[in-house]
Amino acid sequence: MPTPTLDDHFEIVTSTAYWMEKQLPYRVPRPPLVRVGAVALSRALVSHDPEEAVGLETWCRQHVRRAIRDYLSDRFEV
Repeated sequence: MPTPTLDDHFEIVTSTAYWMEKQLPYRVPRPPLVRVGAVALSRALVSHDPEEAVGLETWCRQHVRRAIRDYLSDRFEV
């Protein structure tokens, strides 16, 4: 099986950033969310173990969502 690349799964980043942007009660530009998500996706692709029960797409989506959420919470502290 070929090694998954960032380009193969970049749709995870764009769709997650879009979805999270729409859920917020305030306006946040999407490009920073995509940048943070892309870094998280690259780390998730490297750290995923194919022997685990969690699929690659689920693994990546969780990492991207968590990174964007952490970015937002750091940026907009109350």
